[in-house]
Parts: sequence; structure tokens; C-alpha cells
Amino acid sequence: PDAHAAMTPIQRLPHSHLPHILAALYAAAIVFASLQPFGPWLALPASARFWALSPDLRSTRFDWLLNVVAYVPLGLFAALVPRRAHPVRRIATGAAAGFVLSFAMETAQAHLPTRDASLLDWITNTLGAAGGGALAARFARSPRLKRAITGARNRWFIGGKLGDAALALIALWLVAQANPAIGLFAISWDPSAVAGATPPRDVAAFLVDAFESALQTLGMGLFLALMMRERRHLGAAIVALIVIATLSKGAIAMAMLRPPPWQSWLRPEISFGIAVGALSLLAFIELARPVLIVACTVALLLSVAVPPVVSDTQSVHVTLTLFNWRYGQLLNFNGLTHTVLLAWPLAATAWLFALAGQPGWGAVDAGARARIG
Repeated sequence: PDAHAAMTPIQRLPHSHLPHILAALYAAAIVFASLQPFGPWLALPASARFWALSPDLRSTRFDWLLNVVAYVPLGLFAALVPRRAHPVRRIATGAAAGFVLSFAMETAQAHLPTRDASLLDWITNTLGAAGGGALAARFARSPRLKRAITGARNRWFIGGKLGDAALALIALWLVAQANPAIGLFAISWDPSAVAGATPPRDVAAFLVDAFESALQTLGMGLFLALMMRERRHLGAAIVALIVIATLSKGAIAMAMLRPPPWQSWLRPEISFGIAVGALSLLAFIELARPVLIVACTVALLLSVAVPPVVSDTQSVHVTLTLFNWRYGQLLNFNGLTHTVLLAWPLAATAWLFALAGQPGWGAVDAGARARIG
């Protein structure tokens, strides 16, 4: 039997679609951040020089560094799409993705009076994407790293396209939650909490904010439970989600040269809501999968429906002016994250419907595996 096993070829795992989904989502985010508010579009005068031929290359060190970093993830995800590719091909794929997308964005920005098209931005964006391609090539050439990441992905989360889509949605949620202008597991903003003088809030405002955070906590917890292979890992996954979201908030705040407002991310109403959501999660977690899918859908959709019922006299819909950074590529960071927060529950609901369409009301084949890179 040992000799027969030794002669049996090792079964290759199917290629994961996670890099494809992440590359598409990140490219869409770049388009949104680069062109929002998508107007007003102006025709260039006939005598205008094409932006790529302009001799003006003025830029600050921070500006070009930000342009490089912003395109690294795009190059990384795009370079992981090809299977068994040579490192040079992966680097070229990442650079080409940044080259094409940045050229398109700079050309479009030339027709927006609020934006500036720059040859230096195009070059630095391409360099950043090439750097991401180099990271992907390094990952693909490291069997130990590939085995560790692919093994963790297949051990913790359901396989197939549904599992890849769920992981991409979690990554998208974390990007939106990285905005320092919102509380943890929240959708609304409260500028007074960071401004230093928090005015008294009435009971109705407290309950609305708490209810919103409770729904987000319950919805995200159930979403994680449905995408995980074993529910016993749910506690560790939720803790990891909170830690990553909080650290990313702090990193963005420090990048904006602002002290991280830790107290505003866990205000009493938000902390109370998270506690209620966690207790509700404990009550739901042992129920059947169909019940979890329905409860998750209701909680996520209600979390989006709650903010519009808040009175206009309350400040929860006002973006934190302290973090409304109007500079460089982060000009519309608040707008991007706000849009993601509102659209995310709808995308998650579509995923839940797809999961419910599986045999046995979402009983995904636990044997499905996928290979990244």
C-alpha cells in the first residue's frame, strides 16, 4: 500500500478566485476615489497640452509616497491571478494593471476641474503596482508561505467561489471600518465625540446608535459564522476582526497626523450596542443554518435602515470634520467608506441568498479546497 500511495500523483487544488475578486473590488475603489463626485465634466480647450506631455512635475514627498502605496494592493491582487506564472510575468502583470488603470484615471481627471492630471502620479502609481507584483511573485515562490496561507484559508473558511466572495466582502468591510470618523461596528458619524466636548445626548439618540451597533455586531457575527467551517472558531474570528479594524483606524488617524480618538470608537452607546449584539449572537449561534441566514439578512438590512430615522437635528450623519482630510488620493476617503458601508449589507445579502441556494439550505461542501497563487 505504501508503494501504491507513493506512485499516486498528488491532487492539485483548484485555483482560488479570491485574487480575481479582490483585484476587481480594489480597482472599483480606485475609480470611485479618483473620480467622485463624477462631475462636472469639462471639455478641454483645443490648445490644451495633453496631461502626459506637461513638464510640470511638482509634488511633495508625501504625495508621491501615497501614490505608490495606494496602488500596491492592486498590483498584488492582479499579479496573483495567473497560475504558475514566472516571477517576471507576475511583476509585469501588476505593473500593467497599474499602468492601464492609472492612465485611464489621470485622463479622466484632466476633464474634472477639481482634479489634476499628472505624469508623476501616473509614474508613481505604476511603480506602486509593480511593487505589489513583486510581493505577489515573492509569495508565489515561497511554498511554505503559500502552504500556510492557503491552509489557513481552507481550514477556517468554506471553500469554492462562495468562500472567496465572503473573504472579499470581509476585506471590503474592514477597509470601510478603517475610517477614523466612524465608531466600531457603526455606520453613522458623530463629530462631537472627537472634537473634545461631547454634548448631552437624549435617550432616543442613545438607543438609535446602540440599536445600530447591535444590529451590525449581530449581522457581522452571523456572517462570520456562516462563512466558517467550524463555529468553534467564531470567537477568535470576531476578536481578530475587532483588532484589525481598530488598528487600521489608528493607523489612518496617525497618517492624518491626528491623535487616534479611541474613546469615540467605543462610546457608551456603541459599547452597549456591541454587548447587546454579542449576547444576541450567543442566542442565535446554535440554531439551524436556515435560521442563521434569515437572521443575518434581517440584521444587516435593518442596520442600514436605522440611520435615516434619526432626526436631522442630531449630528450623527455629519462626517467628522477633524478627519475629513482633503488631500491627494484621500480626497474622497470619507465618501468612499460611506458608500461601502451603505452598499455592503446589500452585497452581503446577495451572498446570503447564494448560500441559501446551496443544497441543504447553505450546507456548503466541507471538502472543497482552493489554492491561492
